[in-house]
Amino acid sequence: MNNQNPFIGRPNPEFAPAYAKYYFERTIGQEDLMLALEKDLDDTADFIASLPESKADFQYADDKWTLKGVILHFIETERIFQYRALRFSRKDKTALDGFDEGWYSQHNNTEQRTLEDLRSEFIDVRKASISLFKGMNSSMLDSIGTANNSPNTPRNLGWIIVGHVIHHCNIIKERYLVDTDEAF
Repeated sequence: MNNQNPFIGRPNPEFAPAYAKYYFERTIGQEDLMLALEKDLDDTADFIASLPESKADFQYADDKWTLKGVILHFIETERIFQYRALRFSRKDKTALDGFDEGWYSQHNNTEQRTLEDLRSEFIDVRKASISLFKGMNSSMLDSIGTANNSPNTPRNLGWIIVGHVIHHCNIIKERYLVDTDEAF
């Protein structure tokens, strides 16, 4: 870790749930968590703005989320990871429960949302993440807590947030934008 810039440093898989490795890999080549959060904010906001509203309620299979549902999923997951990062950074040793993403998606009211509304919410949530992490020093970023029966740190959670959004944007490109001019 860099004493000058506490955000320089890759995640530590030793203190992360097994699934985190996949999201960490989405961020390879990036070393500064704050820059990664900010770049992903811009990239994702631009990407959501490029999505056709005609695809907003599209599902590529009957048992899959709509495009709006995918976006809301990564927004809600970021909110949950923000909360975990806050708790862990404050040295709170209370073990936190996991959450059921399927349950959340069944109760999220995406039918009443537009892509622009979700884009705006994503921007607000990501700016809140950036503000939260900016207030942390190295000790806070690397403080270990437990959620869903696994250790984690705020630094790891920040990298998971970025990798999770990258993952879902790739899924959108690969599975939701087929047969459109917007395919990337």
